[in-house]
Formats: sequence, C-alpha cells, structure tokens
Amino acid sequence: MEIIWDWNGTLFDDVSTGPAILNRMLAKRGKPPLRDLDHYREIFQFPVENYYRAAGLDFSSESFESMAADYIALYPIESQSCGLAEGAKEALEAFRQAGFGQNILSASEQGLLEIQLAKFGIEGYFSHVIGQKDGYAIGKTERGLQWLREEGIPPADCVLIGDTDHDAQTAKKLGCRCVLLSCGHQSRERLQRTGAAVVGTLWEAVQFVLDVK
Repeated sequence: MEIIWDWNGTLFDDVSTGPAILNRMLAKRGKPPLRDLDHYREIFQFPVENYYRAAGLDFSSESFESMAADYIALYPIESQSCGLAEGAKEALEAFRQAGFGQNILSASEQGLLEIQLAKFGIEGYFSHVIGQKDGYAIGKTERGLQWLREEGIPPADCVLIGDTDHDAQTAKKLGCRCVLLSCGHQSRERLQRTGAAVVGTLWEAVQFVLDVK
C-alpha cells in the first residue's frame, strides 16, 4: 500500500500561520481582520483566489498574483517557528513498520517543502516528495496524476491523508481512498461534507488505515 501524505496542516502544523499572514494582508489593504481561527477554518479553500475573496480581499484594483506575492514572501518567515504535527513521527514510523510506501503530495513550492522536511530530518520516510513549481498553491491534482502514471502505481492501492476538502477532491480524481484530519486548516463540518472519513488525530488516521487495509 502507498500512503500519500498532504504536508501543510497534516504532517506540518502551520495552521496558525494562515490567519496571521492573512490578517496582515487584510490590514495592509484596510480590510477588517478574521474573527478567529474558526472563521479562518470556515473560509480557507482551494483555489487560494477564492479563499482571498471569502476573506474580503478585492481583485478589482489589485491582481491575485500581487496579493499572493505578499503571502509567498511572508510564509517562509512565519512558518519557521512551526513544528511537526502532534504524533507525526509516530505515524510515519507506524506505516514504515507496516511496510507501506510513503509519499508527499503538496501544494507547497518544491524547494521550500524540501527545506522544511530537511529541518525535521524526516526525508528518509518518503519515496517521493511532490511539490509545486511556484508558491501560488494552485492545486496538486495534475502532479498527483502524473506521478501515478509515471510510477505505474494502481490508485486503488493508495490512501491520501490530508486536512482539506481539496485533499478529498484530489483523492477522488486520483481514484484513491481518503482520510481527513479535523485538526488542520478546515473545520470538521466542512470536511464531513466531502463524504470522506474524518478523524481527529494523526494516530486515529493510522489506526483507520491499518484497520481497513
């Protein structure tokens, strides 16, 4: 079996950076801040352009690329203080012991993703680390489909573990199963609407996968 891990909000606990950076972007443009973390989890979505709109940013006088440039500049700095999600190493080791392949499929830029992995010394757990060519977080479905084709991996042998409805959509398009974590960038209620399995912790995700393999 192949595990396809999302990174941000799943193995990497950067949830606090989302509202912090967005509030700086809103303040710069004279917009009111997010109410709280719950508000952030209700509006965060892919494509990111729709997330910005839901937060109150206006594209009539400024391009998405211009706004995204602010985020791209701030995120590497803000995320330096973030750590692995609780139970991340235990989850990775459990799947290694079970003999599963492990891979990362992320909307993050490839170079930054590799830097973050190296910081925690966990690169050795992954057969493939698949990021994006830029920092615009457009999506990851096409990269995932390309990887499956190139490696000849049957989608039915894969489980994607993530924390957003985009992960559920990606898993559906890839043709694999999906488990979503409610401790990441979106609320449990939003995740449950996808129809995918929803759990509260990484260890619960491990147990779910092992129980249904």
